[in-house]
Amino acid sequence: MERSASLAVLLILTAYTIGILFVAPYPGMYIDPSTGRISALFIDTDLLHEGDRILQVGSVTWEDYKSDRRVVLFAGLERGDKTEIRAERNAESVSVLWQYPGFSSAEFKSRIFNVWPLAFVFWLAGLAAHLSIRPRDTRRTLFIAANYLTALWLASGSLSSSHLWESSTLLHASSWLMMPVYLHLHWIFPYPFRSSGKAWSVLYVIALFGAAGEFFHIIPRGLFQMAFLIAIGGSFLLLIAHYIFQPQERRTIRLLSLSFALAFLPAIFLTIFFASGLAVREGLISFLFLPFMPLAYFYIIHRRQLGGMETRVNRIVSTYAFLILLGLIVIIAILIAVQFEPSPETWAILAAGISILAIILTAAYLTRFQTFVNQRFFGITLPYQNLPETYSSRIAVSDNLPSLLTLLENEVFPSLLVRQYAFLQAQDKTLDVLLAKEVPIESFDVDVLTQKAGRYIPNLPPDEGWLRLILPLKVGDKTLGFWLLGRRDPDDLYPQVEIPILQSLADQTAIALSNILQEEQLRSLYQTDIERTERERKSLARDLHDSILNLLADMYKRLDANTLPPEFLSDYERLKLRLREIIGNLRPPLLDQGLPFALTELVEDIRDKNENLDIALNVQAGEEKSPENIETHIFFIVREACQNVLRHAHAKTLSISGVVSPRRVDLTIKDDGIGLPFGSNPDFHALLSGRHFGLAGMMERANLIGAKLEISSKPGSGTIIRISWQE
Repeated sequence: MERSASLAVLLILTAYTIGILFVAPYPGMYIDPSTGRISALFIDTDLLHEGDRILQVGSVTWEDYKSDRRVVLFAGLERGDKTEIRAERNAESVSVLWQYPGFSSAEFKSRIFNVWPLAFVFWLAGLAAHLSIRPRDTRRTLFIAANYLTALWLASGSLSSSHLWESSTLLHASSWLMMPVYLHLHWIFPYPFRSSGKAWSVLYVIALFGAAGEFFHIIPRGLFQMAFLIAIGGSFLLLIAHYIFQPQERRTIRLLSLSFALAFLPAIFLTIFFASGLAVREGLISFLFLPFMPLAYFYIIHRRQLGGMETRVNRIVSTYAFLILLGLIVIIAILIAVQFEPSPETWAILAAGISILAIILTAAYLTRFQTFVNQRFFGITLPYQNLPETYSSRIAVSDNLPSLLTLLENEVFPSLLVRQYAFLQAQDKTLDVLLAKEVPIESFDVDVLTQKAGRYIPNLPPDEGWLRLILPLKVGDKTLGFWLLGRRDPDDLYPQVEIPILQSLADQTAIALSNILQEEQLRSLYQTDIERTERERKSLARDLHDSILNLLADMYKRLDANTLPPEFLSDYERLKLRLREIIGNLRPPLLDQGLPFALTELVEDIRDKNENLDIALNVQAGEEKSPENIETHIFFIVREACQNVLRHAHAKTLSISGVVSPRRVDLTIKDDGIGLPFGSNPDFHALLSGRHFGLAGMMERANLIGAKLEISSKPGSGTIIRISWQE
């Protein structure tokens, strides 16, 4: 039924457009159908003047024209034909022999730049509502009907002055039908008032009687204007009533009222002062403001989910907005062409060119415009059509829980138009909330969720629960958690055909979550092992320093140096030096006094062993120390970086600079060597495969303490390594 209505309205609009532009007579003047006065002349003549009131054209009197809506002035005339026109000028009767001019660019301009294109705008709005708004209730039906009736009203009004094809009758009839539809729509939208079905039945009967009376010409000619004013004025008053009696939605109703007023105040002006027909300036005003009404209603329905109505297909809204912008471009192009007064043959070529231009613009920019609207207004950042494939590539780089949750919150759920959700992690029989939006805090039972998983729960009133779909996150037989999905644009609908797609996304999330949990567990075990190793190294270094070195010193004191061979003394000194090197490698003793002291000892040791290397240390430090484990890991990172310079860089200068404080450490190691072959910020796995174990170990240590390691290098330009940690 709705498809048939949409097609029927489109056919009428197309026929009337042809009538306006090509079939309606081109008499060289515009006659105001309400007064009979000439309001515009499109040819240069002294026979008739603007302001003259037409009394008769040929054999048709003005009274005949006013009384019979099927009478057409200048009917059957060809270019150059002559007809007698009798007019009234300054209370005197004037008769002229008028030569019918036919088509002219000036008169064509007055027709092309008018209100009739808006009929297609409102038809598109009705079609978009038919395709995109759910549920299929009275509000939706009335909104579609209001747009289609407005489209018919605009198209028939633009042709009605010619009396072609019952256009005047259709204008009057559509005005009658707009009255109950507009009033009923704004009575129940955005939130309904209490009403009696009998009252609305009576109003619809009155409107149907009025429309039928117009077709049989039994209704007074000007009464339809009153019906139109009641439709528009009454709707505006109802919006004011909503504003007064529904204060919780005043911001929304204020936007609706503003859009409605901007859309129809010019139309009301046209109705009062120009009963029907063409009016260039007023048509321009309507063109600028009328599209605000359906656009505002679509925007409110989507963003606020008012009255249970929601947009289902965001692409419809973006396409509709694009077509309005494209229409503006086409109108501007036509206006520029009119200035050159082309011939009818040239107009045909221009029409083809403008059509091709519109096709090219649509092909080149529609997708980009839709993407822009989706990102800016709908929050859709991932393409819904290929979401599983796109998600699998994006989730591969989400190697930690915060990045996974950010991906779900900012991209996946918005792209699915899911506005209410919870992400629960299952640990044994307990559930922890990892991510939630607009859901009440409540306890969930794992067994109950498992029983209901995978089945769509029909749309219920808000007070009967928010949950619509439960998706388990399983890897093998183990359940790692659940996705709980609630309100979804447009109507909490999760079609059965989409549930497997959503479950595939949940399965990918389960695999990612399993990998993250395993990685965190391995990281925790690795960190525990590293910390245990560091404690053992520290203990061993202390034992070697406090025990072995002291025992050697005591042994040396008990020996008589004069009786010892020279080889023993040299071996003894080498043994002490080697022990001190081993102690330093295990853990520098000065590290117990703080990272700056350990770095100073490291630099002095490098200077003693590498006289050709210019090394500088510039570290700002306070009296308080950083946490012990932080200082330990950062020291070994800096030492490994320096050893890499000594082994591979062939550098002449090396500098260590930065800041060390209790809550922040930021150090930079810079050299002027040959640089690294792989450039800046290499991948950890690439370092392992390239056997760069020193750099890989530096990255591991940085990750263990939550520090950031940056490597910047170019072949032949040296290397800069920055390690930064902040509590």
